[in-house]
Amino acid sequence: MSTFKSGFVSIMGRPNVGKSTLLNAMLGEKIAIVSNKPQTTRINVQGILNRPDSQIVFIDTPGYHSARDSINKMMVQQAVDSVEMVDIILLMVQPDEKKDGREFKNLVEILKGVNCKVFLLINKVDNYSKEDTFKAAEKFFPELDFAEVVPLSALRDKNVDTLVELIEKHLPEGEQMFDREEITTLPEKLLISEYIREQVFERLREEIPYNVMVETEKVEDVSEDRMEISASIIVNRESHKGMVIGKQGSMLKEIGTSARKNLEHFFGVKIHLQLWVKVRGDWQSNSEYLRIQGLSE
Repeated sequence: MSTFKSGFVSIMGRPNVGKSTLLNAMLGEKIAIVSNKPQTTRINVQGILNRPDSQIVFIDTPGYHSARDSINKMMVQQAVDSVEMVDIILLMVQPDEKKDGREFKNLVEILKGVNCKVFLLINKVDNYSKEDTFKAAEKFFPELDFAEVVPLSALRDKNVDTLVELIEKHLPEGEQMFDREEITTLPEKLLISEYIREQVFERLREEIPYNVMVETEKVEDVSEDRMEISASIIVNRESHKGMVIGKQGSMLKEIGTSARKNLEHFFGVKIHLQLWVKVRGDWQSNSEYLRIQGLSE
């Protein structure tokens, strides 16, 4: 009789290294939003991978960076807090990352004090030569007592299955923690908000995406194959409102169309999505808005 294993696995690293892409690749389902801008992930996203002999709960953390404002400090603290509750930590780097950078050195110092196993993941190897990848392994390996070193490409799904097998190998014996039909612990409204916010990151430039939050106001199952969703994109300046809406509503329409298609794929039903844009100059210091985003209790 095979032994059942279960546990929590945290994915950590600097911004834009590919953590959310890896989570989605391991789950075979998109639950973490992805963009080419750093600091897209604001909260610890939990994804659940159910296998015949194991249940692995992944935590996709915000990128570890030198935070200056309050919301970014909360994001970094979420990443740090995740190390207290996990069985395995996946430290993700890319071959050209510098090991003597301040942010990476601070992250290594945090991980030196953990009581769990740490894997070194060298991501984006499809963009580098084998020699570069080997040199990266030599460079980073002495930094910590790594249980495994895995070169991979989360985007190209290279060595992702190998990584999952290694994670299962190192997990402790344990019971199933969540229903096998579940793939995420994110509340439905927060998941919808994240899908919409992803499209804001994809389409708007400079500082605007970092000053935007999304509040899902209504989710209604009107039939077995149709949902109605209403949500507000909240900005902190009147000038940003016009940019989000776009000329004759063109930008808002693009955001809504792409978000709707992704949500229909995830939920497997037709969706009617209504989007509004509101100005709330103090949202980043408003505890209620931070709670809506999962950044405070």
